[in-house]
Amino acid sequence: MKRRLSSLLLVGVGLAVGLMVGLNWQTSGSLAQTASNCQSFAQTGHTVCGKFLAYWQAHGGLAQNGYPLSQEFTETSDLNGKPYMVQYFERAVFELHPENQPPYDVLLSQLGTYLGHANYAMGFPAAANVVPSYDNHDTAAQVLKSFYNAVNRKEYERAYSYFEGAPNPPPATAPAYPQCVSGYADTASVTLALGQVTTDAGAGNVYASLPVVIDAKHTDSSTARFAGCYFLHHVSPGITMDPQAEIWHIVSATLAPAPTDASLDTLLARNCVR
Repeated sequence: MKRRLSSLLLVGVGLAVGLMVGLNWQTSGSLAQTASNCQSFAQTGHTVCGKFLAYWQAHGGLAQNGYPLSQEFTETSDLNGKPYMVQYFERAVFELHPENQPPYDVLLSQLGTYLGHANYAMGFPAAANVVPSYDNHDTAAQVLKSFYNAVNRKEYERAYSYFEGAPNPPPATAPAYPQCVSGYADTASVTLALGQVTTDAGAGNVYASLPVVIDAKHTDSSTARFAGCYFLHHVSPGITMDPQAEIWHIVSATLAPAPTDASLDTLLARNCVR
């Protein structure tokens, strides 16, 4: 009887502690509010409440932050490993910091830090007018961004490495390295615009087609615009023992001069067929 009573007491204590923890969590972390303290957005189907709503309204509202993309939820920060109540918006991520006194109990997530670390592993140059290094093989679009980043930084060996078969790609993929470098002799900078990526797979291979617009600024300050398609490829994982074959590489491109005043959207809307 005593053992049973002790067990019941332990269960009761456990429930009480659980309720207390839940109450504390709701008080310190959750933003769940009554409908009168919330605003729903039919455009995305999400609701903003309480302190997040007050912050949203006081800091530019829709124009500054955009529509909510999520409900509030707990996310562990990549910066310090701590969990925070967050809510994602089109142009910002709100974090609840109950350890801070208002008005610093709602802060913006450090998106610049996250994206800076993710996209520019070598950091940002201290000197002005120096393009930070970008090198990413995760997607076909990121490889093209990496290629033109290397061109802008005059890192032509790195640029050439993005061609399939480098350092000796087939002539149909790229001209010989000296010829490729000489083609950029009068290029001061290049701006890349990307359209919708199309992918297809077959027989252990994955292909991607991307419409592009290239705006080149020459050393004499003149400009030229080119539009067309890039085609990229990688071998499906597990097919080969060569890890280089499993990442995206450029296999060909079809570019032609385009009017500098042509609509960018129109040029990028083309259908690239491999």
